[in-house]
Amino acid sequence: MSEQLYDKSVIATATTTQKSENQDCKGDFECENFNAMFVADGLGTFKYAKQSSERVIDFFKTQASELNSREGKNHRPNFTEAFKQAKEKIIAFANENISEEDKSEQNLFGTTAITVFETDEKITVAYVGNGAIWHIRGNFNEFPDAYLFPWNAVNYLNPHTVPEGGKEALYRLISNSDDFSECVPTVFEIIKDKSVGDIFMICTDGIYSEDQLKAGKNDKGVWLRYEPTMLKFFEYLKHFFKNNQLYNKESVEQTINLYLEELKPTFDDDATIGILITTEMLNYQNKINWLNKDESNIGNTI
Repeated sequence: MSEQLYDKSVIATATTTQKSENQDCKGDFECENFNAMFVADGLGTFKYAKQSSERVIDFFKTQASELNSREGKNHRPNFTEAFKQAKEKIIAFANENISEEDKSEQNLFGTTAITVFETDEKITVAYVGNGAIWHIRGNFNEFPDAYLFPWNAVNYLNPHTVPEGGKEALYRLISNSDDFSECVPTVFEIIKDKSVGDIFMICTDGIYSEDQLKAGKNDKGVWLRYEPTMLKFFEYLKHFFKNNQLYNKESVEQTINLYLEELKPTFDDDATIGILITTEMLNYQNKINWLNKDESNIGNTI
């Protein structure tokens, strides 16, 4: 671990499936003015789930590129308008490619979507559907081992779902229907932590979603368990900062791909993840590891 200072955030995405077709899609965009990442879960109850998620992610990436091409540094998307335009792209694609046979069907195109947009001072998130948006403070790995789940890690995604027939049913999504109220996203922004930094992890419900948590009972009453997928995620995150000599896109991609590969046998759905680590966190972790290394060397010389 060197004493170098990082001058840009790191962003990476990964996806996997055990099914014959992965209906999730993901993307990211990096430039001098901002960073962005996106995940979408093509809904398996829709005939063209894969095409739905792919077109939405392609639209968000194209929009980010167009935003970057404008003059000035302070441009940011109108997120409500962006989700509306993504729906319009789905409708146009459906109208151009739908067969006469398909016209009689209801559930043709449908997907969830989560977008994260980073500027110098803020993180802005917009989403429709379910999945997760984890916000993790940069000092999450300083908790004692007894704390399996650091309390400075919070999921901000409140699912756009209701219980229906014993399962969760979406009332917000991006589809080819003529109902534009369904694609209005939840949007919020977070001022970045300049002292210890931040991580934002987004994922589809194959990894985690609040509407799919399992409850149980024991002699002390009802409990809600920590999902094994998230416990394992924190293990990999701790290992990443402790053992990597360089924090960059390649090393983060390798870590999250290994994470997905280990959990893949347990997945019953497509699983997609995106991770953004701010510059402040990279430098905070680098400093802590350097200090720990110095203390270890001092101990060896006594």
